[in-house]
Amino acid sequence: MKEDQQAKLSRITGNARVISVTCLQWGDTGKGKIVDLLMASWADINARGTGGANAGHTVSINSKDYILHIIPSGILHDKEGKINAIGRGVAFDPYILNEELGILNKEGLSYNNLMISGNAKLVIPPQIALDRVHEAWSGKGKIGTTGKGIGPAYEDHAGRRGLVVNDLLNIDILAEKLKKNIREKLRILKSYDSELVSGIMEDRHLGKGRYYRPDEIFNADAIIEDYRRYGEQFRGMIHDVENFLRGQLGKKKILLEGAQGHLLSVDEGGAPHTTSSDCTVPGLVKGVGLRERDVDISFGVVKFPYMTRVGSGPMPTEIGGEKSGEWCNRDGAGREKEKEAFPETDINSPDEFIQGIALRQAGNEYGATTGRPRRVGWLDLPLLRYALQSAGAKIILTKADVLNNAREINICAEHEYQGPDYFYCGKILRAGTRLKIAIPGSEFLRFCRPVYEKFPGWETDISGISEFDGLPEKLKSLVRFVEKSANAEVAAVSTGKDREDTIFI
Repeated sequence: MKEDQQAKLSRITGNARVISVTCLQWGDTGKGKIVDLLMASWADINARGTGGANAGHTVSINSKDYILHIIPSGILHDKEGKINAIGRGVAFDPYILNEELGILNKEGLSYNNLMISGNAKLVIPPQIALDRVHEAWSGKGKIGTTGKGIGPAYEDHAGRRGLVVNDLLNIDILAEKLKKNIREKLRILKSYDSELVSGIMEDRHLGKGRYYRPDEIFNADAIIEDYRRYGEQFRGMIHDVENFLRGQLGKKKILLEGAQGHLLSVDEGGAPHTTSSDCTVPGLVKGVGLRERDVDISFGVVKFPYMTRVGSGPMPTEIGGEKSGEWCNRDGAGREKEKEAFPETDINSPDEFIQGIALRQAGNEYGATTGRPRRVGWLDLPLLRYALQSAGAKIILTKADVLNNAREINICAEHEYQGPDYFYCGKILRAGTRLKIAIPGSEFLRFCRPVYEKFPGWETDISGISEFDGLPEKLKSLVRFVEKSANAEVAAVSTGKDREDTIFI
């Protein structure tokens, strides 16, 4: 980081001991880059406390992308002696970690200081199978899960039948708990079509058929044997992470890394189109064993001036509307198929559907975990104001460079409700009601239409600019508009993929 930007970051962070980085939208806002930057220039410890392998964090160093799902984004600084910790709030899949360690080995990257909480939720094959079978059976009613077993893992935890990482070190206990979990899952899975179940059990995440038995669905012995090996492999990494972090308060600088986004939180988002953990700052803090008051600064990451959403669920500002949502959520959707179908697009196209595809291609908006096209829409201030009510964050605006060629920028300033009378907390909301702060429930949000304010685009390349004053006036005005309209402090603007492409204000 350049000296002047380092000085600005030092001014912002001050004497902070703990900083959190979360997304204030539906995820995929560039948290990984911000975490990597802070690990390079500020933090000693990076701790993750929510989500599981359904999160895909991309960090780019020297124009090379690294995509991580379980391992915290700060792992690239392991050789510097910096610690990366997976907290108790994470749904931990040992198969995925094993894959990611293999990638690090191949790239010559170390993980000597990686720590895994013994109390993290252990993802097991029955949960993955149930997740995938239920989603496949749901058809048009599916919510768009990644099929990684995350929801069932958290359900099992709440239902007091889940496993934890420390069970990997006590194989008899693991075997007993696993078999009990299998018995519970069989009552559900046997109600589904047997061919559907057997087909799903051939997936590589389910042992490529090794975990399948036609008579009992699950081969418990094969699962136990693999998990015994995981226990041996990860034994030296498993620690009491939460107690360790509490002991480091005031001694080391701790960076808390969020997963997914505020609007996907199981507590704050719009059910049923949410994830299964609380990916807000309170959920993140709880997931690493700290207290909310321990956090000195919260950075909320906001994609700007557009936003994205993966999977199903209402998105008022979606460019291309329902047609776009159906296109992105169709079976077999992916980056290459979209580029094949639309090799030439225009971000200024009068056809909003084409404009949305062009924006998605310009921003490479395809899931790091699934490869699915992300639905794209304009920045939604009512949803941002909603998130900021409980986040209280300094915000970091990312991916502004994606709109370098746009002639016009739309920002949603209000929602206009266009549905039937809706009773909400003692009030009646009727068609035509305008809202500055969103109501996130899916059954309400799907009837909300955006009220836009239009701005001219800056139409120039902003890469390489290192000072806020050097940005185009039209872009600076847009940043100040968002700051004032959302009543939030903009701490930084990201102008590219690399960590150096970040301007602290």
